[in-house]
Amino acid sequence: KPKNIEIENKFKMISNSKKILELGSSPGSWSQVICNLNKNVSIHAVDILDMQFKHSQIKFFKKDFLEFDFGTLKTKYDLLLSDIAPNTVGHQSTDHLRIISLIESMLYLVENYIQLNGNFVFKLLKGSQDKIILDRLKQKFKIISNFKPKSSRTRSSEIYIVAQRFII
Repeated sequence: KPKNIEIENKFKMISNSKKILELGSSPGSWSQVICNLNKNVSIHAVDILDMQFKHSQIKFFKKDFLEFDFGTLKTKYDLLLSDIAPNTVGHQSTDHLRIISLIESMLYLVENYIQLNGNFVFKLLKGSQDKIILDRLKQKFKIISNFKPKSSRTRSSEIYIVAQRFII
């Protein structure tokens, strides 16, 4: 099963969302699943690579999310999804620090563009800085869960963090 279907089966966030921001949306497999699960959702998808999957529910922005002005969209989201991972160099702590830097930038988006009780799901490569990110999330969300999809390789340090019910 695709990872986002495993996440949905456990947490039921996609089917209950009206506005989703998806970071790192190319090639579009997550958006395709979202559109199949929820006919009423509107998706803003952002990636530096073109998205192959196109759908009337999706507005795609070919941009680096780090340089995109989300304020121009004048919207708040009930779900922010990210499957972004930096290009890995094969050095576990370097790869970990690179994804942590991206997640810290995503936290800015969460703080400014997620609705009250909104949710945030993102990929994390486990490492030394996990606690810092999790502590920040615990200040902003009621429930934080680690989720390792069955479809992830067992040796992989990849997990997903599911932060539910934004409070601040």
